[in-house]
Amino acid sequence: MYWADELANQIITSGKYKPYWVDDMKTPSGRVHIGSVRAVLTHELICRALKDRKKDVTFSYVLDDHDPMDSLPTYLDEKEYRQHLGKPLYQIPSPEKGYDSYGQRWGQEYIEIFNSLDVHPEIIWGSQLYRSGKMNDSIKTCLDQAEAIRTIYKTIYKKGKPENWFPFSVACEQCGKLSTTVVTGWDGEQVSYECNPHAVVWTEGCGHHGQVSPFNGSGKLPWKIEWACKWKVIGVTVEGAGKDHMTAGGSHDVARLICERVIHYPVPFPFSHEFFLVGGRKMSSSKGLGSSAKEVSEILPPYLIRFMIARVKYNRAINFDPAGMTIPDLFDEYDHAARAFWQKKDKRLARIYEISQVKGSPSKNHFLPRFREIASIIQHPGIDAEERFSKLKGSKFTGEERRVLEERVKYAKIWLAQYAPEEQVFSLTTSISKAADRLSLEQKEFLAYVEELLSEEWKKPEDLQQALYERTKKMKIPTAECFEAIYLALIGKTHGPRAAWFLLENRKLVLKRLKEVSKKSLKTTRET
Repeated sequence: MYWADELANQIITSGKYKPYWVDDMKTPSGRVHIGSVRAVLTHELICRALKDRKKDVTFSYVLDDHDPMDSLPTYLDEKEYRQHLGKPLYQIPSPEKGYDSYGQRWGQEYIEIFNSLDVHPEIIWGSQLYRSGKMNDSIKTCLDQAEAIRTIYKTIYKKGKPENWFPFSVACEQCGKLSTTVVTGWDGEQVSYECNPHAVVWTEGCGHHGQVSPFNGSGKLPWKIEWACKWKVIGVTVEGAGKDHMTAGGSHDVARLICERVIHYPVPFPFSHEFFLVGGRKMSSSKGLGSSAKEVSEILPPYLIRFMIARVKYNRAINFDPAGMTIPDLFDEYDHAARAFWQKKDKRLARIYEISQVKGSPSKNHFLPRFREIASIIQHPGIDAEERFSKLKGSKFTGEERRVLEERVKYAKIWLAQYAPEEQVFSLTTSISKAADRLSLEQKEFLAYVEELLSEEWKKPEDLQQALYERTKKMKIPTAECFEAIYLALIGKTHGPRAAWFLLENRKLVLKRLKEVSKKSLKTTRET
């Protein structure tokens, strides 16, 4: 059974997680990393699995723009933004016009990426949860039970928190920073606080002391405590997290005990999803490192991003490196899953294909032109890709098949330009390659024969290919070395696309190049 269906069955059969409210959350601290997309898609796939079982499900996503900026992404103007370190994201100006805040700028990118993948959660802004007063009861409960929370920390972390520690941070009334304030007292209505210049190493507090009501957005709860409180305020019954949060002693352990001992709310159905690695490394949104989701969405179609994530069980890491043959291999896997769905063969593969689709149910059975063949064909201007694949299919393309081909041509061009291995990029060199100097006398003889063949008319490339093979049998060198001569002379590589097709599609240029090679060989022979 497919993993999302397994989790959906566990949720339903337990009878403990009604009403079904699936949630995920993230701090919009910078560009959306592809790892965040794995997280939201994992939740969305569970949501789909529940809906496929005729269950009413609410799906939400919290953009925690009330969190403070705690580091500067590499793409920000450090001089301009260093002063804002420690402030809530919703109170920091956007680096671009058209957005109310820094948090909204990046939060909106999250929303756009999600929507492009046919993921449409109800968006909840963390700042609105606080400013609207929805978090007020939780704030009061946590401040009233500060001692119980200190005990929880001591239970989990042994050392715990100091006796005068309170689970709340105020946005300093003077400098606006959250990260530098320390609450020193709570009288049931107001908290007293100080803005400590040395509270953190990455920004400075202003030294201000004051008293303020903790309600309606004047501050926030610590993340591990806030997580549990948001579950209760929103009504969440299903929410997983990355394995770093779900390990023993991690954020989830604190949130679980807050639920059980402080706010008395049932812990949502938990699950731990693995990291999304790019080239073997875990990346960070706030630091601006690694492949952003936007960048990945420019090199892969939406359904393939969904497929890439859906095909791997949630508790196994995904390691994506667009360089090399990763993208052609991914298209091959997708096509295999599509055929499994259409032919009703492998149920698991078919389900992965089905759940990977965007905007509606899967399309009916149709011809899928292989991505790597498209990448080869489009490197030859004389070839009509649709005509070539129509012959392979055995009939004319439908409108849907034409759309698929056009889309794959678009992504194949991107792959060739940015990520394809050198050996996959085939184009006639502008002049005789230095590699042609390595040609043996026998290879040059074979090229002379190729030149003769190309002077004839060939209706079918298959016939020319057969003629080439027949000639190699008469040569004193292996067949591979004969064909190697063609590629060395024309593209400067030891291998390339199918010879006859390549030769005929570029006949004029090929003949010119072969004559140049022959002329150079003759000159070299005379000189020696």
